[in-house]
Amino acid sequence: MSSNSDQTIDTVYQELIAKIEALEQRVVQLESNRKPYYTPPVNKASDEKQSALAEEVNDEQIESNIGQYGLAWLGNIVLFFGIVFLVEYLRVSGFALISPVFGLAAVGSVFFLAKYLRESNGYMAKIFDLNGYLLTFYVIMKLHFFATNAIISSYLIVLVLLLAIIGYLMYLSVQRKYAVYSGIAFVFLAITAMLSDSTHLMLFLTCLLSLSSIAFLYRFGWIRLVFLSIVLAYLVNLLWLLGNPLMGHPVQVIDNHQFGFIYLFLVAAVFSSIALMPVKEESYTSTGIIGAIVFNGLGFIVMMGLFILSFFKDAYVLPTGIIAFYCIGYSILLKVKSNWKITAALYAIFGYLALTATIYGIYHFPQAYFFLAMQSLLVVSMAVWFRSKFIVIMNILMYISLLIIYLTTAEHGDAMNISFSFVALATARILNWQKERLTIRTESIRNFYLITAFPMVLYTLYHMVPGQFITLSWVLAAVAYFLLSLLLKIVKYRYMALGTMVAAALFLFLVDLARIELAYRVIALLSLAIISLALSFYYTKKIKKRTAE
Repeated sequence: MSSNSDQTIDTVYQELIAKIEALEQRVVQLESNRKPYYTPPVNKASDEKQSALAEEVNDEQIESNIGQYGLAWLGNIVLFFGIVFLVEYLRVSGFALISPVFGLAAVGSVFFLAKYLRESNGYMAKIFDLNGYLLTFYVIMKLHFFATNAIISSYLIVLVLLLAIIGYLMYLSVQRKYAVYSGIAFVFLAITAMLSDSTHLMLFLTCLLSLSSIAFLYRFGWIRLVFLSIVLAYLVNLLWLLGNPLMGHPVQVIDNHQFGFIYLFLVAAVFSSIALMPVKEESYTSTGIIGAIVFNGLGFIVMMGLFILSFFKDAYVLPTGIIAFYCIGYSILLKVKSNWKITAALYAIFGYLALTATIYGIYHFPQAYFFLAMQSLLVVSMAVWFRSKFIVIMNILMYISLLIIYLTTAEHGDAMNISFSFVALATARILNWQKERLTIRTESIRNFYLITAFPMVLYTLYHMVPGQFITLSWVLAAVAYFLLSLLLKIVKYRYMALGTMVAAALFLFLVDLARIELAYRVIALLSLAIISLALSFYYTKKIKKRTAE
């Protein structure tokens, strides 16, 4: 009997629970559909109080950050200089042995504090660690360098100790994945290079520095370290070129390069490998990669320019030729392998700039203008293959700059005039032919080359043919433009034909009729008349055909 009663009670209880849940769902639904009929009044005093409290909390947060982090850095900086000055005071006072001993004891104390605080104050412990490594480097450096009575007479032993510290810092940076250790190690490595005061060791360490930065970039994506290493590597090269004044030498360009430019090439090549880095959006962006490449290029240009001015002023064809060959070849590799497509265009442009210097070094002006103009056509051809509008635009700037310099300064020659005219016409044709490949949606770039070609062709014919045939040559050029328009079905060539006819007529009546012999006047007049009438008949027939349709 009791079991049946219990079952009845359970059933009633479950039904009651179900009804209550249904009622709650109904109330929630009604509340969600009902518009609020009461809006609590705004309490301005309460809002002002909350705003004041928020500002107070913000001020307290700023104060706490300054107190916790700012004072931690300030205290460690003061501690560093205090220990340095005390070590130096002991050395100057005649305690040559006690000075480094005290310094090492201070270093040990700083590291002990860092270890002691690691659990309770991790941020402070990190700063003490950094302080300890800075002090260690300084104390060991003073065992030989910048000391009147060196404790260790062999500078090689001290260099090995310094390199050991650098290696350990790099090891810690890998173990703890802490980029700051690597940054300090790079600075230490640059200082050690300058302390060595030896061409090959000094410049070899810059190569090691560049390799290390690329390794860390590949492993951890530390792009900022690459920028730091670029600055340090080229700075060391610059100081070496100026005689390494850090070691007390006078500031002047060294007498013998000792093939130091080879290390400069190696450093630039190592940094160039950034362009082959895989895509890691979580570590670095395309802006960082391209920025590092440009930064490296600027550093290399400055240093290579100083090298050429110092040692290869009259024989720079070989180094610039090597640079051109490397950059153009590397741009082709990047076109195939790199994930950062604009890098191929950057190296191609840089390579052609070096090739420009090489061509000038071989032929000199004005003969070099012919080959430089033809180089412009080669650049456009590579731009088509690379699908790079950037190269096309840069080539426009190079071409127009070269043309302006030629027309305003150089002794003019038929070969140079022809080359500039031909390149302008050929480039416009290539760009029109491959406009889809280059994704050029406007006519402005092609129009630029056609507009440039129009006066250059007239100018070329003016200087190339005998004076009595100038008008006739311009008329024949107009005929050639008109035939091109029919063959290629491009209206712009007809515009050029009409413009050339107008120019020929003006030249004939303003110049030729007053200076050339009667027979040549007749030839010029008849040729201009015949071609003008023929073109008129063509346009008349074309208009009638269009009207009939």
